[in-house]
Amino acid sequence: MDKLFTKFGDFILRHSKFTIIVITILTVFFSFGIPKIEMQMGNNVFVNQASDEFKRTATYEEQFGGESIFVMISGDPQILISQKTSQEIVRFAQKAVQIKDITGSMHYISLLNEMLSMEHPSLPLGNDGASRSELFHSLSSALSEQEQQAIQQSMMKNLTDQQRTDLQNYTLSQLTKNQQQQLSAKVAGLGEKQKVEQQNAVLHGLLTKQQNDAIATYAQGLLTPQQQAVMASQVIQALPAVQDMDDNLLHQIVFSDKGKTPSQLTPMVSDHGKHILIILNTSKNTDIGTYARINREINQLIESSNFDSKITVRAGGMPIVLGEVKDEVMSTMAIMLAIAVVLMIVVLFLVFPVRRRVMSLAFVLIGLIWTFGFMGWTGLPITIATMATLPIIIGLGTDFGVQFHNRYEEELKISNYSVTAAISNSIKHMGPSVGIAVFIMALSFLTMFLSKAPMMQQFGITLAIGVIFCYVIEICLLFSAFHVLDHKHTKPMKSVNDRTWLSRFLEKYTHWVSKLPVPILIVALILSVIGFSTEPSIPTETNLMKMIPQNMKGLKDTNSLQEVVGSTNYITYLVEANDVTDPDTMNWMNRFGSKIVTQFKDVEGVASLPQLLLQMNGNREIAYDKKELSDLLKQLPPSLLKSVISANKHYATIQFKVNKDLASAHQLALMNAITQQTSASDGIQVSPVGTQVMMLHGIDNVSANHNLITITGLVVIFLGLLLVYRRLKYALYSLIPIVLVLGFSPGTLYVFDLSYNPLTLALSCLVLGIGTEFTILIMERYREEKLKGLSTKEAITVSLSKVGQAITVSGLTVMIGFSTLLFVSFPVLRSFGITTVIDTLYSLICAMTILPAIIILFRKKKRSKR
Repeated sequence: MDKLFTKFGDFILRHSKFTIIVITILTVFFSFGIPKIEMQMGNNVFVNQASDEFKRTATYEEQFGGESIFVMISGDPQILISQKTSQEIVRFAQKAVQIKDITGSMHYISLLNEMLSMEHPSLPLGNDGASRSELFHSLSSALSEQEQQAIQQSMMKNLTDQQRTDLQNYTLSQLTKNQQQQLSAKVAGLGEKQKVEQQNAVLHGLLTKQQNDAIATYAQGLLTPQQQAVMASQVIQALPAVQDMDDNLLHQIVFSDKGKTPSQLTPMVSDHGKHILIILNTSKNTDIGTYARINREINQLIESSNFDSKITVRAGGMPIVLGEVKDEVMSTMAIMLAIAVVLMIVVLFLVFPVRRRVMSLAFVLIGLIWTFGFMGWTGLPITIATMATLPIIIGLGTDFGVQFHNRYEEELKISNYSVTAAISNSIKHMGPSVGIAVFIMALSFLTMFLSKAPMMQQFGITLAIGVIFCYVIEICLLFSAFHVLDHKHTKPMKSVNDRTWLSRFLEKYTHWVSKLPVPILIVALILSVIGFSTEPSIPTETNLMKMIPQNMKGLKDTNSLQEVVGSTNYITYLVEANDVTDPDTMNWMNRFGSKIVTQFKDVEGVASLPQLLLQMNGNREIAYDKKELSDLLKQLPPSLLKSVISANKHYATIQFKVNKDLASAHQLALMNAITQQTSASDGIQVSPVGTQVMMLHGIDNVSANHNLITITGLVVIFLGLLLVYRRLKYALYSLIPIVLVLGFSPGTLYVFDLSYNPLTLALSCLVLGIGTEFTILIMERYREEKLKGLSTKEAITVSLSKVGQAITVSGLTVMIGFSTLLFVSFPVLRSFGITTVIDTLYSLICAMTILPAIIILFRKKKRSKR
């Protein structure tokens, strides 16, 4: 390896400018890949697209569409339930459906209009007789006099002889003496060939409005249920569109159930008419970019709407939230980059006493272009996980540059300021050391491929590619730049004092460690064991709503919506059968839904075809025979019907509304418990599907194989170290500090009451990678000093005072890179930032404490001469 890097150093010395030109060309190439980067926050970041769960959800979306957007209109019921507001709701929904990828809308007005326009029109008329009678009277009053007369005449034709006689007697009993005299006189004037219709016309011409109303009420009381249904149907058919009804009639329809909203309308009219929902359906497989566009257009539509000034309009739901997340991600990454650069510059100026101390940071920015350009060209997406790689790559890339830069300045002084010798020796000694560290670091990151969550696999490969690119750029550009800038100097350049306060402190610190190796190792071992023991009690959070910025307008509006209408979290099951409207299948769905609601307290309700039929039937029991079901299905509004069964009747949905405060882990347990209860008849298949289900599966996928990833990482590092050093003790010496840090990490989460999330679960591979680099650099310098003939204590002291200073600076740069995560609005990133800063500090302390303690404790002691 020394020969390889010696030749590489010679190449850099001969072709410095050529190297700079080549890297510049490659940087331009990679920069064109950055605009191609896609952002993903959907099902495919949690679940592999080849999995059964993903395929079944794809089938569900194919049949029923994508996520729903909820537009909540709030205000005084007198203003909301009015003709003016109703007409604006209709206009708003029509405009919304014109937005690309919004496939339909539903609100109480469209539902009522559908009910009015069906073959057998109906309305939610309340359950008690008094309410129904009052509403029917109001409906009749809304008709023109001509329409009322036509319906009255139709009713009279359908009366039985007895009903006609009773009605005639009652009508005559309502006449005053004066009216009776007028009636007798006019009937007498008709002659002997008078007709019954003419007599009735004369009679009704004498009646007052109050008498007509009383007679109409009496007549309705005479009607059989069948006659009442026919008359009600005629009245309903003659009604205008709901948005054109007057305010009084709208109020009576909306509050027709003893002053309350009928069950058919409660999903869309809540809190006694203070809130109205417009539900907008989106197309299947809608990505986050489309959601961002829809969000912007919906907000523009809200701003341009003509609702009363006292009415507030909010849009919520997963598409709205994800649409805002995209813009938030881009601004967050820009903030992270700016803060990281500023903080890095401050740290480098404070603790890195060399010339051109920010040069390595400048070259890291080129490494970022390569990394994110590579992501664009290869299709690696930006997710909540991969966006966190930005500060990590900045920190680690600067770390590599600091190591090279520090060794160059050291060799420059040793070689009497010979630039050629300094570059050659620096590449020869530090190239392999940092290269080995980067290689093993990349392997530890790639162990994330054992994760079942695609975004964690993408996180691992992005980090691996990022550190490799940064290593290549730093070793090529940094030394090429040094050669171009310094090769013309004929006199010694400005000397840098290598006896800094930090090197003096590290020297003293090493002496202290050498005196107490046993107590140090015992304390570290105890703390690590305690930390490992706390790991099973740390929960895992994969609820996307809790990972994103909590101050986003879309999220706040969604939370407000849930406070009003209840949870919008549903665990959805897809039912597949030859005909889901078959009585046996319907009966099973009804029994299954009722059993789950009764059995689990966190299930607040169920939405399915049987439940919908009950709801639209006034909650009256349904006999599950084929004819009745067929008749009831014909009475369902199409917009409701297509939300619960597919057009081909092969699929149906059962949705369980879940307590909105239920933690993700508990939702997963609930879903698994429900799934165990889905024993269906032959020919019926039942599977959990949908975005919420994908996120819950994400809990398993994110946390699955966590221990396997850690163990595999340790094995990979051990084998790599054994291959490099070819001595078991050196491999173990470098590995033990890392293992101890892996125990400190869960202990820290437990102490600070932090939960695991997709990023903190990735900490094991990060700790392995970063810790390995620190221990390898110290071990390599220790071996180098041992070859010079120094004793063990002298070698470790020189190693820490020399390379330890650079490691401390690089450790600080890594921590500063991670600390930028503390300034972002994503809770998942802040939690990750806190933990990684602490874990990096642990890795640094262990490398400079545990490793020297182990080396000193297990050193070979020379036998004393007698």
